[in-house]
Amino acid sequence: MEAVALYSFRATEGDELSFQKGDILKITNMEDDPNWYTAELLNRKGYVPKNYINVRPHIWFAGRISRQVAEGRLRHRECGAFLVRESESAPGEFSMSVSRGRCEVWTSLQFWCY
Repeated sequence: MEAVALYSFRATEGDELSFQKGDILKITNMEDDPNWYTAELLNRKGYVPKNYINVRPHIWFAGRISRQVAEGRLRHRECGAFLVRESESAPGEFSMSVSRGRCEVWTSLQFWCY
């Protein structure tokens, strides 16, 4: 997930991440502390204050949901609809769930998914 820095921030502790207003940060964790997120910027990692950034969520990112919940969300969606979620079996990794709703795709081969 990405965030735009609303204000500049200068780290005062070793585990914090300095950034400038307008920087695009990669948010890596939003759950450890309600006021601080972990983020990456230019191969540096650290904590950033939540109120200094504007998180831009991706519509396809579902966060921490189970496989069953993902299947429910995609059950009546068109073929190829997808979402990315945090992996249940491999912490720190992600899983992609894809709808295989009824569709016909014509290319050089016939492909059917139901």
